[in-house]
Amino acid sequence: MPFQKNVFQRINGSGVEPIFALALALSFFLPAAESKPVGKPIPLSKADFELKKAEPVKQSLPLPPSVTAPKLPAPIPPVADQDKSKEASISVPAGTSPVETSFTSWPAKSKQPFAAIVSIHGFGLHKESFSGFATEMAKRGVSTYAIDVRGFGSWMGEPAEDKKLDFYQTMMDLRSAIYWVKTMNPGVPVFLLGESMGGAIALQATALFPECVSGLIASVPGAEFYGGKKAAVEVALRMVRPNSKFNVGEKVIEKATSDRKLRENWLSDPRARKEMTPKQMAQFAAFMNGSDEMARRIDSVPVLMLQGGKDKLSKADGTERLFKALKTPYKNYVLLDDAEHLIFEKGQYTARTADIVQDWLAKQAQRLGSAGFGNPR
Repeated sequence: MPFQKNVFQRINGSGVEPIFALALALSFFLPAAESKPVGKPIPLSKADFELKKAEPVKQSLPLPPSVTAPKLPAPIPPVADQDKSKEASISVPAGTSPVETSFTSWPAKSKQPFAAIVSIHGFGLHKESFSGFATEMAKRGVSTYAIDVRGFGSWMGEPAEDKKLDFYQTMMDLRSAIYWVKTMNPGVPVFLLGESMGGAIALQATALFPECVSGLIASVPGAEFYGGKKAAVEVALRMVRPNSKFNVGEKVIEKATSDRKLRENWLSDPRARKEMTPKQMAQFAAFMNGSDEMARRIDSVPVLMLQGGKDKLSKADGTERLFKALKTPYKNYVLLDDAEHLIFEKGQYTARTADIVQDWLAKQAQRLGSAGFGNPR
């Protein structure tokens, strides 16, 4: 993927010119300009998922409990009937300190799940934000997994990473996660689910490697936000010190939910990232605005898109525009009248939301099964 990699390298590179960063910051929350797709994404093969032999034991690739890590002595047995998520762990040589991984799982309670979900969290959150929803889906026969986006959650404890954002490498992490989930669930359709920033990541990943996923569930993936122009000006003014940190978490949390207890929980969560630099906000803006072009590339994968009717952070117009841009005939849009910004994370899901997802997954799994496609390779 030379074109895509070049774009991500420009966004994630350390040499972003101030004027370019300023332009990106001013684009934050503003509608993306119309552009034509540059062509079909390059098809991927199983070889694209293989791990490099030179990788050290501490690696960012997801290592589910029931899969043996490369070059390690024995597989980790799966945990049965777990009500809470457990971090994926691996056996490491003597003298090596155990590390937190960027991957976690909630296996289905049934012996054979009818579907599997790989989840990507929203801005400032982390993989465990899906705990409540994932536990519920596990009871309904859906094995659920989640990863940390580079720069969030478990990555914040990585000195070498310096809490940096890296959307290109996150795509590689996600692709690896999909491969491992397929290994754990042979013959089971695997779907991507993302919320807000995670929704944009899931959408763009689906556009880049559609043959690897059975469907996409995207919650509020748009790049249009309330108060966006004011935020863009603030970021632009701070661009004189592009690597200085400032607190954006409080403003996001205030708009994301009206629930006082949830706000307090979010603010006190040590794994929730609340500080960003102007340069990182520019990276985030550039990535989010790339979803418009990517949505037009999705021409066959089924998509379920959701928007909260009481969302005070993401504008419904942005979500609707992405939905209309999708070329796939298998697409559904759901407006949840009583929902705010968070629909799946931090325990904000409802029984109705879980029913909608379960029914949609069952329908897509049945359709794929009838057509002879259970688990795309």
